[in-house]
Amino acid sequence: MYFRTQAFLLLVFLCLHCYGATGQKTESFSHWAREHGKVYKSLQDAILREKVYQQNLLEIEQLNQKYRGRTEFTANQFADLTPEEFQEKVLMPRRPGVDFPQDRYLDIGPVDSLPDSFDWTTQGKVTSVKDQGSVGTCWAFSTVGNIEGQWVMQGKPLTNLSVEQLVECDGTMDPEQKRADCGVFGGWPYLAYQYVERAGGLETWTNYSYCSGNKDPCFPCKPPGYNKTYCGPSVPYCLKNESCAAKINPQRFVPGLKVTDWKAISQNETEMAAALMKYGPLSVALDASRLQFYRRGVYDPFDCSKTALDHAVLVVGFGSEKEIFKTHPYWKVKNSWGAKWGEEGYFNIQRGAGMCGINTQVTTAQLAT
Repeated sequence: MYFRTQAFLLLVFLCLHCYGATGQKTESFSHWAREHGKVYKSLQDAILREKVYQQNLLEIEQLNQKYRGRTEFTANQFADLTPEEFQEKVLMPRRPGVDFPQDRYLDIGPVDSLPDSFDWTTQGKVTSVKDQGSVGTCWAFSTVGNIEGQWVMQGKPLTNLSVEQLVECDGTMDPEQKRADCGVFGGWPYLAYQYVERAGGLETWTNYSYCSGNKDPCFPCKPPGYNKTYCGPSVPYCLKNESCAAKINPQRFVPGLKVTDWKAISQNETEMAAALMKYGPLSVALDASRLQFYRRGVYDPFDCSKTALDHAVLVVGFGSEKEIFKTHPYWKVKNSWGAKWGEEGYFNIQRGAGMCGINTQVTTAQLAT
């Protein structure tokens, strides 16, 4: 009886908020909640989320006024999260990037000129946009996106590879840099390449499907080798039959797909663009704390960090947005927040200024030929 009463009250709450005082339908919290499939466990939770939503609408309005159309912000699926909740649930812990040794960098050589624009998505080298959900698994999506690109650059079929395999099985650590891959709590693509090399390959997305961040999530145990010192406490509850040891099957690894090494790319963004064109989509990391409400345009926040990184993504192209008296060069970036976010799952960010640290952790896997 209590559950039915709560459900009825929640329905009344949502319906009352569909209309203004005159009975005219407004752009309301309930409309937004239905559009994004939001379900709240109680009336109290719904009321709290609406309060956060309304506060965020004010923030979004201020952002749109500040950027004057150059970048547009909107009430997307994250509009019921405070900035602190967004940081905790979607992004990784903020931390400095890794100082790669000089012999890790690819020698790009002199770059004579670059085209005005370039985009691997128009050439069949990038798989569909995925959604990591409310866990910090962006590092695995960025890693897999790069390896997918390397695979298809060899003339192989465009293949959706398993992100969940990395999340559940990769506990690689780097004691010298005090870094580790930590499952749903974050990780580093340069370490994930090393895991794939040691493991001998990857399964496909279909055979080892993503579940950690789903609305009805799985509960895998910590990856083998999980390091509490670098990662913090592991998940408090898990199921062994939903974990790596029970699910991985090397016989299902994509035949012929072998990671043999990984390389870093120069922080010089001209050389970075040349490397993108030559080697395919590149894994990068950045400060994404201001990306929460991004909709479209060239993202160039006034206050993002170039050193405190909290999100890994995939650079797939570059271009320029031209105004009468100014040109805004940008990177085209594939995100892992679903195709409804941003520009069909992508965003553009200023190119040439080290914006948000996007040029500091550029890496790529190398595959056996």
